[in-house]
Amino acid sequence: MVRVGKRDLKDLLNLKDLLPKKEALRISIIYFILSFIWIQFSDEFFYKIIGNTSKYKDIQKYKGWTFIFLTTVLIYFSIYERLKKARDMGIALHKSMEELSATTEGLLTTQEKLNREQILSENIFKNSTLIIFTWNLDGSIISFNPYGEKVTGYKEEEIIGKSWIDLFLYEDEKPKVKGLVEYLKSGRSIKNSIGDVWRSKDNRIIELIWTDSPIYDEEGNVTQIISFGTDITDHKKLLRRLNELAYYDTLTGLPNRIMLKNEAGKLIKDAKLNNIKLGFLYIDIDNFTQINDTLGHDAGDDFLIHLAKILKKENKDGNILAKLSEDEYAIILYNVEDRDDIIRKTEYILKEIRKPWCIDKEEFIISASIGISIFPHNGDNYSDLMRSANMAMYNIKSKGKNGYAFYEAEMGKRIADNTFMINQVRRAIEEEQFTLHYQPVINMEDNTIYGAECLIRWYHPEKGYIPPMDYIPLTEETGQIFDVTSLILKMAFNQKKLLNEKGYSYLKLSVNISNKSLIKGGLDKEIVKLLEEYKIKPEEITIEITETSFMGNLEGCIYTLTKLEELGIEIALDDFGTGYSSLAQLKRLPIHNVKMDQEFIKTMKKNSEEEVVVKSIIELAHTLGLKIIAEGIETKEQQEILLESKCDLGQGYYLGKPMNAESFQNMLMMNKRVNINE
Repeated sequence: MVRVGKRDLKDLLNLKDLLPKKEALRISIIYFILSFIWIQFSDEFFYKIIGNTSKYKDIQKYKGWTFIFLTTVLIYFSIYERLKKARDMGIALHKSMEELSATTEGLLTTQEKLNREQILSENIFKNSTLIIFTWNLDGSIISFNPYGEKVTGYKEEEIIGKSWIDLFLYEDEKPKVKGLVEYLKSGRSIKNSIGDVWRSKDNRIIELIWTDSPIYDEEGNVTQIISFGTDITDHKKLLRRLNELAYYDTLTGLPNRIMLKNEAGKLIKDAKLNNIKLGFLYIDIDNFTQINDTLGHDAGDDFLIHLAKILKKENKDGNILAKLSEDEYAIILYNVEDRDDIIRKTEYILKEIRKPWCIDKEEFIISASIGISIFPHNGDNYSDLMRSANMAMYNIKSKGKNGYAFYEAEMGKRIADNTFMINQVRRAIEEEQFTLHYQPVINMEDNTIYGAECLIRWYHPEKGYIPPMDYIPLTEETGQIFDVTSLILKMAFNQKKLLNEKGYSYLKLSVNISNKSLIKGGLDKEIVKLLEEYKIKPEEITIEITETSFMGNLEGCIYTLTKLEELGIEIALDDFGTGYSSLAQLKRLPIHNVKMDQEFIKTMKKNSEEEVVVKSIIELAHTLGLKIIAEGIETKEQQEILLESKCDLGQGYYLGKPMNAESFQNMLMMNKRVNINE
């Protein structure tokens, strides 16, 4: 850019002195004065000097040339000086014009930029998805953008001049903005401040994140504030929903296991500081699955909601209530006085749970098993206290349910023993410690061998023989029963293959299937695979189930058993007559044989009441088209009574004890009568 110096600027300012008439008159006057002086005084001057008229005449010519020269020089310098000044002023003017042009161009560019920025600012203000508003230091609103109108429901003209603090904030929110103006007046901004809760025109809650910045006047004083707000209402709702899913049960709204653990930690810490006692109640609803199986899952959900209301009603005084699983709950009783205080509260909870529950005009009596541990006697942390309460709950379940029990030290030993047993079962499966024994099943009419029942035996390398009742119930609880059942099936099918190879294909082998294995499903597919692998005909195998198998899932059991029947496998119902089955259920089940429980046989004598009951059961089975197998035959008299009553098959120590595979094969090879008394 061309810059104008001080001299140039001075010349430009004196430009008004260079007037044409004035300059021409000035030169003419100078010429006139010089000419007058020359003409008036030059003759006298030269005449006095020369004094000779003839010489004076000669000098007249030179005097004229001298005059011409002097006037020419005078005129030259006069004109030169003025023209030079005019030239300098022209240059300065040219420079000034260039600078003015550049300045004008810069001003135009700046103006265009300002226009673009103004348009951009207006677009941001009008179209932004942020709440943007400006306000005075007293809180009065100056401007409010369209998005703010949309979110709050207020039009700009409604709120101009009003205090945003009074208009939008709830009373409990107003103290949070105290000191905001003073902070901003210092020239500092506030970025991403979280927690402001606004009230919309229609009283909706709006949650926002704010950035506030001061606006300065020409002297640098803060006069206004501009605020940019991000609406995070939906985001916070989502976070709350995720929190509910993470920490609360969706059906009942009760805190879940995770929330219980977090809150229990706080409660235990408080109890330690204040030296108070806590009671931990582990509640399990007895036989809840029967509600689902009998009435359906919708009814089961209704019951859980009903139960949650009961527990919530009784949950007071700082207690914590949580839902641990579908049918398990926990209550932490705060500041209990002693054991009796816990008993009173526990019995009251049980009393409320036991009240009849009505649905579809039917009443159901519900019971629960509650295990109790006490802080600090049974532990000083959440994990130990809940584990102890859980042990106590299982203890009361093992004693018949529908009650409560406090944790005792020996329960821990029992759990430790169970844990050891679980690990040993796993090792026994891996190391093939399990074997099968075979107890003969006798045709009562001709006393010949009809088949054999496969019975599992476990000979531990250190502990020796371990009875099935010491580990089978435990494997059902842990799920190990599925692996045990698969192992039994494989061993039984392998033994049947060996028997077939020796010519005993006519013998039926019966295998007991656990309740859980039957309910789980997929048993039919597993057996089909084994039939193909060992080349066994389906009619050579009998599957035995107990009456309790189908109590948990009747429809599922019927489906699986029907699949097995379609294969040609015979189904036997064990422990028949113990009171679980109804004739209607028996008709629905694809049963071929029923095994009469040994409790009916062991005290049976001629002409006794037991004999009448046994004969009635046999007649009932035959009426239903079923074969009857009597278990527990231990005397010749019992055998004779059953034969007279037309019992089809028999089994018991009198007819044959369980024996290993080698002994069973030897007995078959020798064609020996199985009556051990003969």
